[in-house]
Amino acid sequence: MLEFYRIIQSISNPAWDNLFIIVSFLGSEPAYIVLLATIFWNIDKRFGFRLGILFLTSMTLNSFLKDFLQTFRPIGQPGIRSIYVESATGYSFPSGHSQGAATFYLYLASQWKKRLIILFSLIMIITIGFSRLYLGLHWPADIFGGYFIGILAVVLFLLLDKTLFKLPFSLRIKILISLLFPLSFSLVYHSDQGLQLIGFTMGYASGYFLEDHYIDYMEKTSIYLSIYKTVMGLGVLGIWVVVWEPLTVANRFFNLPVYLLAGIWTSFFAPIWFRTCGWEGIRKNALIKCNKQ
Repeated sequence: MLEFYRIIQSISNPAWDNLFIIVSFLGSEPAYIVLLATIFWNIDKRFGFRLGILFLTSMTLNSFLKDFLQTFRPIGQPGIRSIYVESATGYSFPSGHSQGAATFYLYLASQWKKRLIILFSLIMIITIGFSRLYLGLHWPADIFGGYFIGILAVVLFLLLDKTLFKLPFSLRIKILISLLFPLSFSLVYHSDQGLQLIGFTMGYASGYFLEDHYIDYMEKTSIYLSIYKTVMGLGVLGIWVVVWEPLTVANRFFNLPVYLLAGIWTSFFAPIWFRTCGWEGIRKNALIKCNKQ
């Protein structure tokens, strides 16, 4: 095993270090929150909602397995260089970065079956996993275990998706489930980033049902308008998180309400703002009606 790490880390230099730190960050929960917001606002809000629920469930399972198995990381082992250790929270098996990448990008590729998307997803899954080995933060078994569980989570979700989101619940029941289901995960997923993701999903899911019921925002616009509204929307989201950062640092459980409101902003209030400013797409049936007139 040590020889394996010597081979990987024989290529180490400051440039590679910085590159794989960036790649590893792209496999963290805050990066996925940005991606979910971008997908919701510009591409497919229903897909973004399902992806968010799947990702949270997979990462909660990852946290539970880590605490149950209690496998130690290679950090501090003789002959193994470990950097970016602040990203290594909790135990080692299975790798959360690898499982998260497999979950997020495999589901992405399974729904958007385009060669470029499939290639991009494959690259992200492989490089995020490899970055954790290069940085000396996981054993190889952690990476492959994370991949396996992430793939299994996607397969099971695809089977359940055919009936899970078609149940005839009232809006009140949907919102109640949106709040209580993610909140229950805080019993096992209690890291700072875990609480951020739980809070965000609570707001993101409940806001989605409010938006779907009252607004029905049309997400697809021109590339230039999509970039503009994404920058504006993420700007507000970032300012909100930064303003409350001292509070969340003082007590990690304040991440829940702060990120809950960030989630509601993403799926409910931002679409209202985009519609008010005229930054949304045109419904096809409305376009047909306009042309007939």
